[in-house]
Amino acid sequence: MTTPSSKPAALLTAKDLSEQTGISVSSIYRKRSLGESLPRAIKLSDGAVRWRQGDVDAWLEAHLEPVTP
Repeated sequence: MTTPSSKPAALLTAKDLSEQTGISVSSIYRKRSLGESLPRAIKLSDGAVRWRQGDVDAWLEAHLEPVTP
């Protein structure tokens, strides 16, 4: 039997997402409006969008290739 975690999942702002991905905030919103690949966003209200930390981690793992020497 699983129990819900007492710690809620982290919800990231566009600034947080930018810091973790290296994509500027303006590029995040541009890519989002064009339907380009980004972690899935959660709409909290008309002016508030957030990203789940787990979705960001999975997206980074799937889309970033390691640099080889």
